[in-house]
Amino acid sequence: MTKTPRPTVGTERTSDVAESVIREMTRAAISEGAINLSQGIPDEDETPPEIKRAARDAIDTDSQYTITWGLPELREAVAERYADWKGVEYDPETEVTITSGTSEAIMSTMLSLAGPGDEVIYFEPVYESYIPASQFAGATAIPIDITDDLEIDVDRLADAAERARILVLNTPMNPTGKVFSRAELEAIEEIVFEHDLIVLTDEIYEHIVYDDDYCSPVEVGDLSERTVVCTGMSKTFSVTGWRVGFCLAPEYLSKELRKVHDYTSICAPTPFQRAGVKALSLPDSYYRELSDSYERRRNLLYDGLLEAGLEPIEPDGAYYIMTRYPTDESDIEFCYRLIREAGVAAVPGSSFYTDPDAEADWIRFTFSRNRATLEEAIDRLLENRWW
Repeated sequence: MTKTPRPTVGTERTSDVAESVIREMTRAAISEGAINLSQGIPDEDETPPEIKRAARDAIDTDSQYTITWGLPELREAVAERYADWKGVEYDPETEVTITSGTSEAIMSTMLSLAGPGDEVIYFEPVYESYIPASQFAGATAIPIDITDDLEIDVDRLADAAERARILVLNTPMNPTGKVFSRAELEAIEEIVFEHDLIVLTDEIYEHIVYDDDYCSPVEVGDLSERTVVCTGMSKTFSVTGWRVGFCLAPEYLSKELRKVHDYTSICAPTPFQRAGVKALSLPDSYYRELSDSYERRRNLLYDGLLEAGLEPIEPDGAYYIMTRYPTDESDIEFCYRLIREAGVAAVPGSSFYTDPDAEADWIRFTFSRNRATLEEAIDRLLENRWW
């Protein structure tokens, strides 16, 4: 019997999109029984118990759809908190949208505000999600490489902005932990208004910061007037699987991104939105303790990587460390060998660049895990290094 040929699949928007390397390394870690320091997954004991109880209680009473834009109580809590934190007023009815995680907020923003013929600027090394988001929108990605010193070349940005539609900012930055300085953001503001750009800012690590001078882009000048802030609960409250994101933007921008959100997600998980109201009622001391805890873990892993003979770069925010390694192997080969021989998983640095054939001589570890897990990982690196 002759088999019917399969139809041609894939489109121009999807054919060049690779699966997530970060999630691939997690699967490899599970398969080999390695400690997963690749994906930013906290240990279960990191989640505040009171918000877990709130989620359990909500399952018993409210497991149906919320309003598409999110539970009104949660949108109000988000607006109140961001007025306190950033000094920017958002109308919870028209300017705050609860999404299925920050990744959906980013994707909905990109799909609604960029299209074929538009250009999207971002700085590399970059969180891998921005690359397919640009491709799915049909836009052209314009990466600006800041690998050497993690400093912004204002002239190069201004040149790229002449043809661009969207500028993506991530501060603190994944994977490097870079925090944009106020001076950099002031220069960016000038370019944004001169060239009529929209800013998409990913601030999911906004409470995991070790630089005292950190500020949000929306706190600088008039940037809030043309900025979509994408953030959420995942990192701040160690609930990466709950998928509750916050998208804050002026009404004229929110109106557009809500169209995509409406027809893709309908709403974020209702019980976890209920728990989000509880999470946002935690005292300010929670956020200080969170940042202090991660700073201690950063120092632990940084010192451990140095002792293991690697060359880490100390981050100013987020919970990742990029490090050079001293072999001639590709970053992918080194990471797979690290899993097999040392029992520790990291992410190849090349996954943070647009060019699929990019060569990188560094890899990324996360210190999102608890102290005991990090200490065990460091012990494995010290006992099983081959470099």
